[in-house]
Amino acid sequence: VLDKLYMGAGIVAGACIVFITLMILSQIVGRWFGIIIPSTEDFSGYLLAAATFLALAHTFREGGHIRVTLLINLLPSSWQRKLTLATLVVFTVMVGWGTYYLCHLVWESWHFEELSQGYIAIPMWIPQLPMALGAVIFLVALLDDIVSSMMGSTPSFIELEE
Repeated sequence: VLDKLYMGAGIVAGACIVFITLMILSQIVGRWFGIIIPSTEDFSGYLLAAATFLALAHTFREGGHIRVTLLINLLPSSWQRKLTLATLVVFTVMVGWGTYYLCHLVWESWHFEELSQGYIAIPMWIPQLPMALGAVIFLVALLDDIVSSMMGSTPSFIELEE
């Protein structure tokens, strides 16, 4: 179920990139005919933020994030697992802290009815929500790897030399 969640978030992130492309392309073609499409830059930025955060968990699970394994691979395999788990726990705490504040940001924007300042004013919690959702899914992926590591599996984000 979790792997499908990560894949689904990755697919939505890809769809956001496609929408950005279509919006920018329509703006370019529109300019040829003297048509201006308002707030294209704003919506492209919102979609880029959504794509970035929604892709985090899928990219993490596929091993696409930068990994620094030089030090870990020099250690004996028993230490590799311990250091990897410790690193994963520290990173999960950091991501958890950021996720909490992203969710709080969405709540504040909703509570104070904050609006964007572009041509088309929209409630700010709407473009912020996919960012918080992506961060929550990423946090779940990290917790999933911690549980897997504690059960003896190698975390998805690293390749250990045996």
